[in-house]
Amino acid sequence: MMQILQHIPLWVFGLLFGLIALGLVQTRTRHIRAQRMLGINIALTIFTLVGVTQQWLNTPWLVLALLSWASACLLVSWALGQGAAPTGASFNPETRHYTVPGSWLPLALFMTIFACKFVVGFLNATEPALLQGLDVAMGISAIYGLFSGVLNGRAWRVLRLRNTPSI
Repeated sequence: MMQILQHIPLWVFGLLFGLIALGLVQTRTRHIRAQRMLGINIALTIFTLVGVTQQWLNTPWLVLALLSWASACLLVSWALGQGAAPTGASFNPETRHYTVPGSWLPLALFMTIFACKFVVGFLNATEPALLQGLDVAMGISAIYGLFSGVLNGRAWRVLRLRNTPSI
């Protein structure tokens, strides 16, 4: 176990602690602009997309893996984006800020994305043959797309408040 920990690059621990801190901030109700909310989603969507691209870049599965990622991301984003905004969410047209209620969901998603990418990286280093099949490429890519879709669908529900007339 210690030998495994010694071979993990230090930046991985920095990323883990950064994601934990970012997730903990999301557990509190915040008043933020759309750019800030979207910045986190864009960054994590790119993070998963880069993971797919790097993992299957030199394989015949890259295009299918990207299609799997994109399909899952778009489908989940659309499906979850159709729901009502979270209770307590609002948009103030005067300040152009959104009130986003605190939630543990982002932290859970951040940790799940990190864990999946960590396991894939670990397997790539120790048992790369396990990651070579088309089914694995499509499955892991779809999981990454699913995570991005959940984050984006949640943001979409909040962003739609801008177009909802105030009562």
